[in-house]
Amino acid sequence: MPTTGISLIREHTEQMRPPRFLSVPFPLGRPFGAPNQPEFQTRVLRAALQLLEGRDGPPVLENFPDYAPETETDTETVWTCPVRFEPNQEDQPERLRLVLTEIEQLKPWHAVYVESRGRAAPSVSGLRLAQVVRLLGKLADGNPAPETESELELRELIRLGCDDLRTWYTEAAQGQPGRGTVQQIEDWFWTDTAAAHLIAAAASELGRHSDPWLRVLADRAMVPRIYKKRLFSGLTRGNHS
Repeated sequence: MPTTGISLIREHTEQMRPPRFLSVPFPLGRPFGAPNQPEFQTRVLRAALQLLEGRDGPPVLENFPDYAPETETDTETVWTCPVRFEPNQEDQPERLRLVLTEIEQLKPWHAVYVESRGRAAPSVSGLRLAQVVRLLGKLADGNPAPETESELELRELIRLGCDDLRTWYTEAAQGQPGRGTVQQIEDWFWTDTAAAHLIAAAASELGRHSDPWLRVLADRAMVPRIYKKRLFSGLTRGNHS
């Protein structure tokens, strides 16, 4: 039976090589682009279904050409007080300290988020935030096999740890006054936080790791493609792969 689908993270889909997929430039959780936009959503659905009519492939992975329109939900409130930082990208001990300080500064906003929602996302890695930060710090310092307190394989622990860190920051951002869009919060994390620079530094080092699976993880899963150039260009020559 011919199948088709929609991909929100092109790199993951390239690795899985499904028969037909449409790659869309939308935030996670919005595979059809925007809520309350039936005409635009229909365009996306038809583009995915049209892949079934092609004579090339499989596999087929095509890009949807347009960004999603903004909705009233996206623009009705302004993110009035985003916390901004000036991360030091070069000094390794200072970089680690900045991330831990950053987390302390964001804890009040995360508490606001938890109080308003009644819960926080559980840790999928099983590590505390400080443990995730120190693990990434060791990787960024060039340690190819840091000791951990987890039974998970290193590549799985890194992937889940990065997910935990991004999720916590996203929750803290949502606790701030106003309401930022998904894209605003994503941009804030990857452009304004020391945590993003730490992830990038760890990914840069893992890009030269002897384990090919860790190299794939570093290249395709740790830093979104659209932020790679900005983050990697800020690393010192000794840390940049």
